[in-house]
Amino acid sequence: MKIIHTADWHLGNVFHRHNRVAEHRHFFGWLRDTIVQQQPDALIVSGDIFDGPNPAAEVQRLFYDFLTHLSVEHPGMSIILIAGNHDSGARLEAGEELLRLHNIFVRGTVWKDAEGETYFERMILPLAPRGSDTAEVVCYALPFLRPADYPAGLSVQDGLRHYLTNLDKRLKKTAFKRLPVVVAAHFYAHGALIQAHEHSERLVVGGQDMVEIDTMGKAYAYVALGHIHRPQAVGNCANVRYAGSPLALSFSERDYKRAVNLVEIDTQGHVETTSLFYTPLCALISLPDRGALDPQEALSRLRSLPDAQPDDDREAYPYVEMNIRLAQPEPELRRRIGEIIEHKAVKFCRITTSTYREQSAQDDTQRPAVENSLHSQAPIDIAKQYYTARYGNEMPEALVERFNIAVNSIDK
Repeated sequence: MKIIHTADWHLGNVFHRHNRVAEHRHFFGWLRDTIVQQQPDALIVSGDIFDGPNPAAEVQRLFYDFLTHLSVEHPGMSIILIAGNHDSGARLEAGEELLRLHNIFVRGTVWKDAEGETYFERMILPLAPRGSDTAEVVCYALPFLRPADYPAGLSVQDGLRHYLTNLDKRLKKTAFKRLPVVVAAHFYAHGALIQAHEHSERLVVGGQDMVEIDTMGKAYAYVALGHIHRPQAVGNCANVRYAGSPLALSFSERDYKRAVNLVEIDTQGHVETTSLFYTPLCALISLPDRGALDPQEALSRLRSLPDAQPDDDREAYPYVEMNIRLAQPEPELRRRIGEIIEHKAVKFCRITTSTYREQSAQDDTQRPAVENSLHSQAPIDIAKQYYTARYGNEMPEALVERFNIAVNSIDK
C-alpha cells in the first residue's frame, strides 16, 4: 500500500506582510501532479493545515478546491486530515459528514460521551488500496492533544501513551487487529532537529511538550508526524518521520529542504520511505547569508539585485532580509534602502541591525558605572554612557546637540 505523508501547510500564513496564497496554490499544483505520478492509496496530512483558527474565505476556498480536485481525480484514494495546534479542530470538522462521502476523513477534536469517556474507536481508520474494499493498513488518526483531552495529571508523554494503549486495545477487538498500523499525530518528538532560535513551531520552554518515540518506532509500521518544519526521521527510528512544511515559516528555516514522504507498506508491515522533494515558488534570501554587512556594503548588495520588469511574475519574487552592522546610528539608512528596493525584483521583508565595538566586549568591571539612582545624572550623561556601551566610541557632537534640544523641549 502506498501513502503520501505531508504536514504543516499553514494555509493563510502571512510572511512579513506578504500574502502567500500563490505559493500554496503552487504547492498544491505540484502535489496534484505528484499524486498522479505516484498513485498513492492514501494521503495523510498531519496537522497545522491552516496557520490560524480563523482562516480567511480565500484560504478556505483554496483548501476545499484542492480537496475537490483530488476527490474527482482520485475517487479511490483515502484522505486523512488531522488538526494541529494552529488549527481549529471544530472548524475543520464542520463539513465532516459531507467530506466523508468523498473518502475524506477529518479528525479535528477528541470526541467524548456524556460521561466524559473518550470515543477512541473514531480514531481507528481502516484503509484499503484503490479499487479494493479490503483494508490492508489501519491508521490511528490523532488530532493535536491538549491537556483537557487526557486524564488530569498526566504529562504530554503519558497522555499520548494513554491514547495509544486504548487504541491498541480496541483494535485487537476488530477484524483489522493483524494489519500494520500507521499513526498520524502532531507533537514535538524528542530528538527532532530544529533551529535553536526564531523557530515558529512554538515549542514549550524546557521541553515539557517533548515525547519519547523509541517505543512507537517499534510498535507501529510508520508514524506520520507534523509540528516540526524540517523534514526528518527522528532519532534512530527510520519509520518515525516529520514531513516538514512545504514553505518556510521564518528566515531561520530558509535552508530546510521541502518534501513529502512516499511510504510503501507491504502486508507484513515492512516499510520503505522515499522523500519526494519540492521546490517552492519563492526563495528566501538573507543578505549576507551569515553575519552582517556594513551600511555601504548593504547598499551595494541591494543595488546588485535584479531590477523589476513589467512582464515579471511578481508572485515568484524571492523574499529578502538584510542584516546590517552599525558602528554609529544611521538615521537615513532605512530611507535609502527603501528607495533602492522599490525598483528591485524582490519581496523585501525586514532589516535587522546590530552593533559592534572596535575593541573586544568589556566585562562588567570595564563598563561605565551607572549610579543606583538615575536622578543623580544628567540625561545627556546617561545617553553618552549608553552610546559608548553600544557603539564603542564617543557620542558625536551633532547627536549630543540634537539630544540636548530634545531634552530642553521636554523641560519647557
